Amino acid sequence: MPTLDAHGLSLDDAEDLLLDAMRTSDLETLDALIADELAFTLPDGTTIGKLDDLESHRTGATRFERLTALSRHSTEHDGAGETQTAVDAVILWNGDRIEATLTYSRSWRIVDGRWQVVSGAAVPTA
Repeated sequence: MPTLDAHGLSLDDAEDLLLDAMRTSDLETLDALIADELAFTLPDGTTIGKLDDLESHRTGATRFERLTALSRHSTEHDGAGETQTAVDAVILWNGDRIEATLTYSRSWRIVDGRWQVVSGAAVPTA
């Protein structure tokens, strides 16, 4: 049985909400689902934090034209979990249009009663 946070969300529900928020640059939802201490590694090797990620969406430096989930593997234990979601993406990033299949690996933890991403990476999928 999946662990539900205080809002009734499972880990997979939280991943779905995060993907939806990424698609629409929904800053309120992104803020709620990303932990303050986030360390996220981008495909180019750059590591960003929560404020960088939110600012990128706020300014339009990062915008998703397409973000389609292809597969997902989730595990959870003791109020923490991991998701690996393969996506077909078209991303506008700092003026460049990037088409790629990526795997988002995220570590989640229940923080203040809500599933939040604490770390992760996006890597090109072969």
